[in-house]
Amino acid sequence: MSDSNDKSPESELAETRGALDVLFTLREEFAQWVEEAQDDMRKEELENVLGHVESIELEFKHRFDDLEKQIKGG
Repeated sequence: MSDSNDKSPESELAETRGALDVLFTLREEFAQWVEEAQDDMRKEELENVLGHVESIELEFKHRFDDLEKQIKGG
């Protein structure tokens, strides 16, 4: 697998957009599972996972924004 330094900003942007799509879907599914959880312990566990997915999604949004700025400004 090649190093991210070998990729063009446009390629990285496309990959990041794909990752954001996957993370969005995961977040939506975990949010639904949290709502459907019957057991308080299970609900708490799912909320923890949901929070982790949300933080990863936020990081990828920041990367995406930075790449967009790099492409537009470069």
